[in-house]
Amino acid sequence: MKTALFIDGSYMYDAAKRLGWNIDHRKAIGVFSKPEDLYNAFYYAPVTDSNDERQQKFLDALVFMGYTVRSREAHGDPRFEAMIATDLLITAPRWERAVVASGSGDLAHTLSALRAQGKEIHLLGVPELTDLELRNQSDRYLDLRELQAQLERTGGGRRTYPPVSEESFSEEQSGAARRVMDNLEDELQ
Repeated sequence: MKTALFIDGSYMYDAAKRLGWNIDHRKAIGVFSKPEDLYNAFYYAPVTDSNDERQQKFLDALVFMGYTVRSREAHGDPRFEAMIATDLLITAPRWERAVVASGSGDLAHTLSALRAQGKEIHLLGVPELTDLELRNQSDRYLDLRELQAQLERTGGGRRTYPPVSEESFSEEQSGAARRVMDNLEDELQ
């Protein structure tokens, strides 16, 4: 069965912070598809500083891993829903199953349309970061917690962060923490 991956990099970063472990993007391709069954793997990455060598190295590494990287300059909350929806719909004739890593309810209508075309949609994520309607429009929900053994990045690389619970922050602290973590992400990429 031809499979395509659509990974929102910002969502996966937030999920990794919440889980307390890093995702090995090279492993992700193999976990969700055999090489001969992979149509394409799309990775949507915000660029916060086009002159940042670390960010460019990260994006280059994704390309060498086999991803088609879709990036754009983003300040604040990066929004890739329109890009993801467009790629899902345009490439749909070339795959039977899509694995979508996103939590945005803005994609629910797109997933519904794809399912109406007979496409199988697997949603990858963390429940507390995933819109309920988006989950409702998928055929199968893949909880990252259950895939840790297959997807965890081991040895070297990016720092790990302890899991963040929503109860541990007030709204004001949560926003400040998100800005600090986003700045750390920028430094590390």
